[in-house]
This record gives sequence, structure tokens and C-alpha cells, in this order.
Amino acid sequence: MKHFLLIVALALLSACSSKQEAGGAQGGAANASQPRGKHLAYEHSIAVDAAEDAVKPLMDKLVAACNAEAQQGCVLLEASLDTGRDKQAHIRMRAKPEAVARLSALATAGGTVARQETRAEDLARPIADSEKRLAMLRSYQRKLEDLESRSANSADNLIKVSKELASVQSELEQASGENARLLERVNLDVLSVAIYSQRSRSFWSPIARACDEFASNLSQGIASAVVGMAYIIPWSLILLALFFGGRKLWRRAKSKRA
Repeated sequence: MKHFLLIVALALLSACSSKQEAGGAQGGAANASQPRGKHLAYEHSIAVDAAEDAVKPLMDKLVAACNAEAQQGCVLLEASLDTGRDKQAHIRMRAKPEAVARLSALATAGGTVARQETRAEDLARPIADSEKRLAMLRSYQRKLEDLESRSANSADNLIKVSKELASVQSELEQASGENARLLERVNLDVLSVAIYSQRSRSFWSPIARACDEFASNLSQGIASAVVGMAYIIPWSLILLALFFGGRKLWRRAKSKRA
């Protein structure tokens, strides 16, 4: 009974420590000085509210900074700019934690931080499974190579072993690629920065936009009115026919009663 209670207590302590570790990964910007989990893949997102004329310059600064951090593994995954009704930009990058911390500081200095978040995905189980699969394939490959060396005198056996070796080599390359991608997600953080102008836009901006869109809105309103009339006219004719028909029948019935 004592051993059972001890096991339960250890399990509860382990669960609590896991929750605290996961909770620590939520919220806040990328910080290289904070302790990091061994097999955690971090993704940071920042939303910056900047002035309308600062959206594109801030985006260009982040792209240039990522290119300058090439030695830190910084890769630009996405960069988009919308200069339509509301100016906004979105940048997505992948780099080492130290570079992500510098890029995050550059993004937050470009305007008012509206939202900042950090998420972590635990890849311990996928990485462990991938490494086990690699170990099994390598062991099987060594056994096949040894069997191939002993099957030199049998052409049929040599052909069969060679085919199996080629198949194992293909699986080994695929498993190695998957394992490398998992390790890359652990070693490199992802940073997403959304830049828009909402609270920082000028007082006259909505008025100027409304004036620019007046002609378009007027034509759209006229078009909607024409479409509405196209629906109203047939129903109006039907209602008028029903009204006069009903009135005529009512008069006939009234004259018969008289």
C-alpha cells in the first residue's frame, strides 16, 4: 500500500511539473535567457499597431534584419503587404532563439504592441520514435550488408539481399529527413509578426477614404436600388391584381345579398 501511494504521489508531481512547464511557454515575447525545454518547438506571434506610413518601412526593416541574421539560420517564410482599404503586413520567419529575440525587439519598437504570444509544442515523443526507427533501420541495414557479403556465391540470394538493401536505404533516407525536420523545429523558433494600422491611423484617414470611395459607393447603391426594383415590380403587380380581384368579388357578393 505504501509503495502504491508513493507511485501515485510521484505521478502527480510529474504532472504538475509538466503543466507548469507548458504554462511557462504561453504568453510573452521570445527571450533567449529563459530556460527552454529540451524537445519543445517554440512559435512566437506579435501584433503591432503602427502608423499608416510606418507599416511598409517596418516590414522592410524586419525582412532586412532577417537577411542580416542568415548566420543565425534566419529564413523568411512569408512576407505579404496589403495597401488596400487598411494597410497591413504579415511576416513569418524562422531563426535561432537569439535572433528571434532581436527580431522581436525590432518589431515591438516599431509601434504599439497589441498582442504578444508564445506557444510551445512538445516533440519529445515524435523525436524518440524517429530515433528508434532510425536505430532499427541502421541495425537491419548492417545485418543485410553482412548477409550480402556472405551471399556472394549465390546469385539469387545476392539479388534478393540487394533489393532489400535498396528498400532499407530509401526508408533510412526518409526517416533521416523526418528526424532532421523535427530537430530543426526544436532548434529554430518561428516568429510571426502582424503589422496593421488601426488605433494609430490619423483622424482624417477614414474621411479621406470615404470621399475616395464616394463614387464607387454611389454606383453600388444605385445598382442595389435597381436590383430591388426588379424584385418589387413583379410582386407589386401580383398584389394589385389580387387586390382588385378580391374587391370585385366582394362587390358581387354584396350586390347578391342586397
